Amino acid sequence: MPPGTEALYRAALGPASARTYLPVFTLFEACGRSGAVWSQHAAVGNLAWLVYWRLWDAVLAQASLAVAGAGALGWLWARADGVPMGVRVGLTATFCVLWCALPGLWGVAWLHGGLRQRAKLAVEEAETFKEALERLERSENAWRLRGLGAAAAVTVAVALLAGVVWQLWRAPVAAGEPASAAPRPAQPPAASAAAVLVPAATQPALPKPQPEPDLEPEPEPVIVPVANPAAAPGPAAPEAPGIRPRARGFGVNVGMFAVAGNAERVKARLAEAGLPVLDDPVESARGPLTRIRVGPFDQSEQAEAAAKTVRALGLEARVYAP
Repeated sequence: MPPGTEALYRAALGPASARTYLPVFTLFEACGRSGAVWSQHAAVGNLAWLVYWRLWDAVLAQASLAVAGAGALGWLWARADGVPMGVRVGLTATFCVLWCALPGLWGVAWLHGGLRQRAKLAVEEAETFKEALERLERSENAWRLRGLGAAAAVTVAVALLAGVVWQLWRAPVAAGEPASAAPRPAQPPAASAAAVLVPAATQPALPKPQPEPDLEPEPEPVIVPVANPAAAPGPAAPEAPGIRPRARGFGVNVGMFAVAGNAERVKARLAEAGLPVLDDPVESARGPLTRIRVGPFDQSEQAEAAAKTVRALGLEARVYAP
């Protein structure tokens, strides 16, 4: 490189940057053209690095690429529900790599072209070569602090833009499904094949406990004890005609009702809550009664959970064992 050209580049770069970029500029001058050379400073600094060196054409192109890419990624994560997760992650990673690789490969070439134009302009406007060097040095020193402030502002803006895209990405990923998907209904408790179940898709929300104004007054229910087959020695006593044998397994006693209409309404409420309902007639000294139970269940934990649901409906619940 001719000594005069080297002196102009040193004045425009400053002492610290001249040690980094002047050897590459020497290769460019020897070849007669600029080329792709990897620069870690340009790749990491990106827009802030371009702003610091006042490469305004490159700043405009890189900023346009950033805004367009952020808009595309925001749509990809927030609206494109049919795109698989792997494709989304791959496209996002590809954009980030390209956005950093573009200034990393061509940033030094852009800097060489920009400083070459400034040096040429300084020589044309100055009366002597020494005055041209002084112009370049004053211009570099005057912009240094302002350039650092502008670079910091650009870094903050890029971080905010990345934060917006991150929030758009974080919401559907945290949920594990598209943001527009409807919430899945809760599954009813497990029950035997003989239990009467309401499909989970049609289960309404559990109503708040409230008094039943439409229930007809009925006499005090008579609790008929049920013998435990496991504890009773000897052969089991024959069941009375018309009475259903006790279902095997854990269950919940809800109550006995003398008025058939009240029993039907309680059965309907339990079925709407997704519970398996059992009912059977019981003969008592005060006349026929209807016994309402929930079950049977294979485990006591299932019966306890069903009892909580029954109590939430404002009904009595008592868990019994096999």
